[in-house]
Amino acid sequence: MKSALIQLVVLLAAVSNSIGQETSRGVFGISGVVQYPDGKPSAGATVTGVTACDREPYHLVQTTKTSIDGSFHLQPFDSACNRIQLSASYIEEFWLKTGKDIFYPNENGTAPIVEAPATGSPAATVIRLGERGGLVDFRVWDKATKRFIWAGLYLARRPVPGAKFGSMQFFTGWDGSADTLFLPAGEYEYSVESYACNGAVYIAASPPHESLRVEAGQRVAKDLSLDVRQIKPVRSHNNPHGKSCNPSSHELSILR
Repeated sequence: MKSALIQLVVLLAAVSNSIGQETSRGVFGISGVVQYPDGKPSAGATVTGVTACDREPYHLVQTTKTSIDGSFHLQPFDSACNRIQLSASYIEEFWLKTGKDIFYPNENGTAPIVEAPATGSPAATVIRLGERGGLVDFRVWDKATKRFIWAGLYLARRPVPGAKFGSMQFFTGWDGSADTLFLPAGEYEYSVESYACNGAVYIAASPPHESLRVEAGQRVAKDLSLDVRQIKPVRSHNNPHGKSCNPSSHELSILR
């Protein structure tokens, strides 16, 4: 009898706790304003909110646009987490996303973490934009087949005193279409690590590379030109003998 009573108390406590958690889910929102560095409101900026609690099984994300007065409102998150990481960007005017990034020398603008209230008015905050960047459209041109091809590229920012940067890999489309990156102004180097030939992926032993300067407020196209026949590849699953690529007669016939 005593054991059954204890089990009933534990069960009731668990149910009560569960109800409390459910009632606390999704009852808070966030509002605020996005400003330019000079304090003027930014109309049309994109605001992103991401749940930022420890041990979350996954993070929830919301985005919205600011109104003409720079204000924004994020709807209540369907989550028990009320810590929200905010950031803002305005790609149309080349304003970089606020916060931290692998190519930022310092934190850009402001990206506050807001403790949204479980009841009452939504939390209000100010997000301030920081630096402007540039857009770069990357493509890879193959002289052998005279077309743009799929390629895997590697991008690194050149050293800046007092800053530590990361690097990234990205890919052009299988149809050769460009991949566009939004980058801080500065000096970069990019290389072609892998490329398509005869429907397979080859990996370059000595990746062709070029330098790049990104200017704030500008969009540029970078077309790296190479000849797949002249690239020495490494041994790989698709190329176990490490032979240089020789485009098939079918691919070359398209050019005639």
